Amino acid sequence: MQMKINLPVGTRATLEEFIDAYTPYFLMKYGYREYSHVLPLGTRKICCRSVKTKYGEIIVHDDDVLTYVGDKKWAVEQRKEHRDGTAQR
Repeated sequence: MQMKINLPVGTRATLEEFIDAYTPYFLMKYGYREYSHVLPLGTRKICCRSVKTKYGEIIVHDDDVLTYVGDKKWAVEQRKEHRDGTAQR
């Protein structure tokens, strides 16, 4: 018998923690996407990652905090430097 793993509503972590805990293929079933291109010798380079929100698709970074809200949608708390274009010190 095969065990089915689900992503519970309310699961919250940084993008980096989600990537460490789950495979990208698993997360894609829940609205996560990776955009990449293949380099010479078949190496894959990830250009950016995104998730679906109630407002549309948004690019996310490793230390953004994501919360799965259900129906393939996420709530995203981005780092301040991604919102206003300046780096925090």
